[in-house]
Amino acid sequence: MKINSNKAVKNTLKGIFLFLASSHFVHSETNLSANNTTSKTASNANADEFTNAAGSKPFSHQIKMNDTEFDQYILGRSFFTIPWVEAPSATTARDGLGPHFSSNTCVSCHINNGSAPTISDENQPLRSLVFKLTQPSKHTSRWLVNNLDTPMHDSVPDPVYGAQVSIRGNGKVKPEAQTRLKTESHSFTYPDGQSLTLTTFIPYLDKLAYGPLAKDTVIALRQPPTLAGLRLIEQVSNEQILAWEDPLDTNKDGISGRANWLNAPDQAEKILGRMNWKASAPNIVGQTANAAAHDLGLTNPFFPEELCQPAQADCLAAPRGDETRLGSLDLPMLRLQAIASFIRDHKAPQSVALDTTARQGKALFEEVGCGGCHRSTLTTTKGVEFHPYSDLLLHDMGEALQDGRPEFLATEREFRTAPLWGVGARVRAQHRFLHDARAKTPEEAILWHGGEAEIAKSKFIKLDQTERLALLHFLEQL
Repeated sequence: MKINSNKAVKNTLKGIFLFLASSHFVHSETNLSANNTTSKTASNANADEFTNAAGSKPFSHQIKMNDTEFDQYILGRSFFTIPWVEAPSATTARDGLGPHFSSNTCVSCHINNGSAPTISDENQPLRSLVFKLTQPSKHTSRWLVNNLDTPMHDSVPDPVYGAQVSIRGNGKVKPEAQTRLKTESHSFTYPDGQSLTLTTFIPYLDKLAYGPLAKDTVIALRQPPTLAGLRLIEQVSNEQILAWEDPLDTNKDGISGRANWLNAPDQAEKILGRMNWKASAPNIVGQTANAAAHDLGLTNPFFPEELCQPAQADCLAAPRGDETRLGSLDLPMLRLQAIASFIRDHKAPQSVALDTTARQGKALFEEVGCGGCHRSTLTTTKGVEFHPYSDLLLHDMGEALQDGRPEFLATEREFRTAPLWGVGARVRAQHRFLHDARAKTPEEAILWHGGEAEIAKSKFIKLDQTERLALLHFLEQL
């Protein structure tokens, strides 16, 4: 396949983006009581829509489906879990891996539909911790930069390595670089004398295959989010999310959430971001397409060209897969939709009941102000109430968490409110927290909050140890 950035391709991508922004594949839905406890009538809803957050593998229970939907689910599961191979191959349904890639399966970064370990025992990155490349100084002119790595113009990539570092290559294609971390430790002490050590990671690259990064390029770390409940998040109306916007903080509560709009300035239809760390994807299909291209090197309707930059001669010369009845893409729309259906057709985690300590912790959670951004309840357009503990908006999280990476309208300091459902499962799996995996525990994640969350964090710090433990215990029930 030849590299092509002509106007027809760009218009096709724009049309696909608009289609995917409005497309949903919805199955039957029922309701659940909003107080995190199941009544007799709500228990059936719990069986259909939600899984016990305290149970085993709470992200990997499928919803009820008819035969046609189940066939789509099984097809998507195969592409999600079975390794992709290098093209050309006799296995034409799943060849096309690379030429540059970091993983050969989706499940490598989403174990049991959740997340994955990101940091080794030596504090070095595992393959699930990706290194994003951005030129923030050029972000305001991103619509003028045509780079096949960022067809939707979410950011300005590095001109030599593109938008994300690939740590592996097929055949004679060299890995782009070896990802590395430096560790900095920071001691923190509560007013009551309890202390702990906080850690930050400084990313850098070794063994760069194509020369140095551009002078203006910044490296930003991203760990994989859980895929819990994305189907329900897809089904929240734009109007409900936008009702909580307060970009000028007109109510003077210190919280000024705002939306991340993904459409080009000349597009009439507004596309609202609601997924990923900076609300940079409108739905599951868009999120999946981006990950498939950058993590596995799979061409798809969003990314129809191999992500080989002009300086990467070996990547450009790598063999391509043969044309099939579904076209030349590694991941054509049919298979992309199947993967999205597999992700979509899982139950969301929901706490069945809270013990006395967790109920105390929930009250403290609201009292200190965490609920100002981590809103407990959202409602789908079908009337299903669920409890992700997020408003899905962007918030300024302060200088300590700024990562040098703007995405669409999100600044370097802004992040989408991370949903808290599934926190307990992450704790049990010993997965880390925050976008760059710096926090080992929810407590450490809280202590890194700043900006709009500074007031709530300060109140948390002033709680006594018993109260802090109660609040953290509540989070681990979600």
